Amino acid sequence: MISQPLPLFNWREAREAERLCRDRKALLGRIQKLRLHSHKRVALEERLKNITLEQMKAELASSRERRDADAR
Repeated sequence: MISQPLPLFNWREAREAERLCRDRKALLGRIQKLRLHSHKRVALEERLKNITLEQMKAELASSRERRDADAR
């Protein structure tokens, strides 16, 4: 009996990680084109911080799941 799904079956998590990575790259490109102190740039930088935080949380959860599965 397998308690954790195999990595192949974690396609939703993989797709979400890819989406977050794409969103970050797109935001970085948009941010670089704006003036340093523009309001739009500040707003986009805040979105970038939030996306980065989501990405880090997802990676941490994934690594914890793998670590727990290896410990069993």
